[in-house]
Amino acid sequence: MYEPHYEEESGGGGFVFGLLCGAALGAAVGLMFAPKSGSELRQTLYDSTGDIRKKATDAYGQATQTVNDYVAKGRDAVERGKQAFDSARESATEGYTQARSGGNSGDFSGRPSGVQS
Repeated sequence: MYEPHYEEESGGGGFVFGLLCGAALGAAVGLMFAPKSGSELRQTLYDSTGDIRKKATDAYGQATQTVNDYVAKGRDAVERGKQAFDSARESATEGYTQARSGGNSGDFSGRPSGVQS
């Protein structure tokens, strides 16, 4: 029988987001049923959403910084990989060129150098 495999999110980001949304919704509903005048209610809603907006902005800034850090690390790794590849290719090319030009000095008899017939 097939059982789907669900991967867990690392860091619990989805849980925290849901918790914040639920808290905001609960606060809004609670304020809607509170016995206050319309202007007092609007001011209270504005004040409470200001805190949530600030937290969301801070979280967005932190997430952006984290992503930028990983992108920079990835670019550095790619650059190091390119340099390693170029260095290995250059070494292999030099070794091949030396093997073709050195060694037997034009003796293509198939005998090791120093062996006479």
